[in-house]
Amino acid sequence: MIHDITDLGLEKEQKFPLSERKSISLLLGAGFSAPMGYPIGNDMNDGLLNFDDSRLDFSPDGSLAYSKDGTKPLFQIDGVLNFHQKCFIFCKRLIKEYAVAHDNKFDYEVFYDFIKTDEAKEDRYQALCDDLISEHESYPMYLTNTAHIYNQMAAHLLKDRNGKSWYDDEPFRVNFFDGYNGFLKYLSQLSKEYIINVHTLNHDLLFESFNNTGFINGGISDGFDEFGSEYYGKLSHNNRTYHCRLERYTGRYNTPIRLFKLHGSLDYVPFYRISDDGIMIPDNYVKIKYGIGTSDLMKEKQSELGYDLSPFEYHADFLTGTTSKIQRYDEPLLFKKLFEEFKNNLKNAETLIIIGYGCKDEGINELIKDNFDYQHKQIFIIDAFAKEGSPVLQFKEVLNAQLLRVKIDNIKHSDFE
Repeated sequence: MIHDITDLGLEKEQKFPLSERKSISLLLGAGFSAPMGYPIGNDMNDGLLNFDDSRLDFSPDGSLAYSKDGTKPLFQIDGVLNFHQKCFIFCKRLIKEYAVAHDNKFDYEVFYDFIKTDEAKEDRYQALCDDLISEHESYPMYLTNTAHIYNQMAAHLLKDRNGKSWYDDEPFRVNFFDGYNGFLKYLSQLSKEYIINVHTLNHDLLFESFNNTGFINGGISDGFDEFGSEYYGKLSHNNRTYHCRLERYTGRYNTPIRLFKLHGSLDYVPFYRISDDGIMIPDNYVKIKYGIGTSDLMKEKQSELGYDLSPFEYHADFLTGTTSKIQRYDEPLLFKKLFEEFKNNLKNAETLIIIGYGCKDEGINELIKDNFDYQHKQIFIIDAFAKEGSPVLQFKEVLNAQLLRVKIDNIKHSDFE
C-alpha cells in the first residue's frame, strides 16, 4: 500500500509526542547546497585541477594556512620548504599528471581512490617529486601524505558564494532564507507531526545553520551533545587562550528534525587517547568550533587533574573516494553508528524524499534498495535539472519514484499530492 502524505493535518497546532510519531526520511546530496553557491562535482573537479595557492600554504605542522592580510604565508626558513609544502607541490603536480594520463578527465573522488592504487606508483608519477625528495625521504612517503594534503585542499573549496563555511556568526532569520524558503516552510510543517530523519552526504555546515531560523528554531539534533562533555578545545582571542567545552557524539536525538551526516563534516574530528604503552586508542568524535584547530583538543583526565591531549589531526574527518569511503562505513567509532541509523530510518520511514543527490554513490544506492520498501511506499526525487539518461532518472526507474522538477526554494506541500 502506498502511503499518502497529502493529508498531514498541517493546519493543526497540536504537536504529537515524539514517541508516538511516524517518520519520514530525507536524503540530501551536493545539489542541496548548490543554491548557496557551494560547489557541485564539476566545480570541485575544476577547483582542484586549477587550485589557487596564491594566498595559502602548508605550515610545518601539516595544516593548510592563510595569512589575515590575504598574502601568501611564509613558513620557509632560509628559503627551505618544509615537508608538507613539498607534498603540496607534489599533490598539485600529481593531479595534473593524472588528468593527462586519463584523457584530460578528472573526478575528485576517483582521484582519491587512485592515490591508493598501484598505478600511482608508476614511473611517470614518481618523477614528479624528483626535485623535492631529500636524503631521508622517499616517494612512498610523499604518496602516503598526499591524502591529508588533498583532503584539506578539498575542504578549502567547500565555501558558499560569499566565501563562508561557518555560520555561527549569522543573525537569526525570522521567516526568510534565500534559496530555501519553500523547503524550510515544508520541513517546519512536517516536524509538527512527524520525526524527520535528514541524511546528508554533504560535509558543509549549511543544514545546521537552519537551526538559527524561525522555521526551525533549534529543532535540529545531530547526535552530538555539549552538556557534561569532558572534551575541550583551545581558543585564542586577542592574545588570550580559553578552554571551550566541545560537543561529543552521544547518539542522542531528541528533536523532531534529526541530522545524520553520513560522510562526516567539516567540524567532526576523532579524538585519540594514548595508552600507557604508547598506543593510540580511538576515543570519540568531537565537534570543533570556529577558531579552534584540530590540534587543539583535550579531554579531562578522570583519575587526576589535567588533560589528555589527542595526537595531532591534520584536518576534520570526512569521507571521500568512490570506494575508499565505502570501506570506512564499518568504522565503529562513528560511521558504523550513523549507517545503522540510516538503515533503520529507511526501514521505518513512511516516505523517502531525495533532494540534490546525483545517484552515483553505489553504496548509498544499495542501502536504499535493501532497506526502504520502495515497492509499497512512496519516493520523491526533487531535481529541477535532471537530464535524460542521467543516473538520477535511471535510479528513479529502479525505485519507481516520482520526479519533482522544482527548485528547493519553491517546494510546497501540494507537490507531494
